[in-house]
Amino acid sequence: MTKIHEIWSWNKAEEMNLVRESLKNCNYISVDTEFPGCLRETAMEASDDTRYQNLRFNVDRTKPIQLGFSLFDSEGTISGTWEVNFSDFDETEDPRNEKSIAFLKRNGLDFKRIREEGVGIEDFFTEFVQMIKDGDKKVMNWVTFDGSYDLGYIIQGMTGHESLPETSQGFKETVEKLLGFTFDVKKLAGECKGLNSRFGLQRLADELGITRVGEAHHAGSDSQLTARVFTSVNLALSRDLKRKREHEEETEREIARIRRGCDRLLQQHLLKQQEMEQEMILMRRCMPRRCYAPVCPPPRPIMFAHYPSPHGYFVVPVVPRFSNYL
Repeated sequence: MTKIHEIWSWNKAEEMNLVRESLKNCNYISVDTEFPGCLRETAMEASDDTRYQNLRFNVDRTKPIQLGFSLFDSEGTISGTWEVNFSDFDETEDPRNEKSIAFLKRNGLDFKRIREEGVGIEDFFTEFVQMIKDGDKKVMNWVTFDGSYDLGYIIQGMTGHESLPETSQGFKETVEKLLGFTFDVKKLAGECKGLNSRFGLQRLADELGITRVGEAHHAGSDSQLTARVFTSVNLALSRDLKRKREHEEETEREIARIRRGCDRLLQQHLLKQQEMEQEMILMRRCMPRRCYAPVCPPPRPIMFAHYPSPHGYFVVPVVPRFSNYL
């Protein structure tokens, strides 16, 4: 299992060199952020536009506490996982959701240490963005789990904390422009047999038999688990797609076989019909032609006398009674 590297102000240079080396062999990056919660809550039944407007409101007014990211290749081999601790957030002064802060503390986040030993958001992103751009000019694929907020904070980090676009469509276009391809594991899980898009990250990991490294609700651990779940889901989807293609190919072969059989039967039928037509032509040629000459009347009947003469029987012509013999 891949170790999780923590980035602090005192080891930033060393860890960023490792990140630079790992980028040479990886074209996927999974990300996760920990932030001070939502200042404006979003109802479950809210529209997509309302959801985005609340996201924009919350991201523009809060500061991320941690950024976790894992670099891996198309085979799912993780080159490294890093957890960046940002010093910008002050839990006593900055906007926050108190319930979220208490939740993060229960899960082990040390806000005092992060404030004192963390790195600045702008300082980190200036170097990080340059490394991404210089990574052999390759296209990076960004992976999140229900990651709208994660992408929002990353976009703000890349743009120097500019406000997010006013519309969700503008946000999508900005993400595509700055990041390129993005994948949401939560959505992908909904397309995978046996899984569900309503499952949380840990539930998906349990269903897939994946053991977490590190502690839950820490950005580094969550990013690595996201990468490993993504690899398993992607593999499952690939298998499903392969089986679907094989089924479609088998169906096409069966249809082609049936068509060939029908074509043969049709050809045989046409050939038989041609043979029958030829036989009919020959029969017509061999039949005697009709004679249209006048028919001769039958000969008149002959009767013998009852008493023979001395010279023997003699014949007496008898005239028929019926006129049709005349």
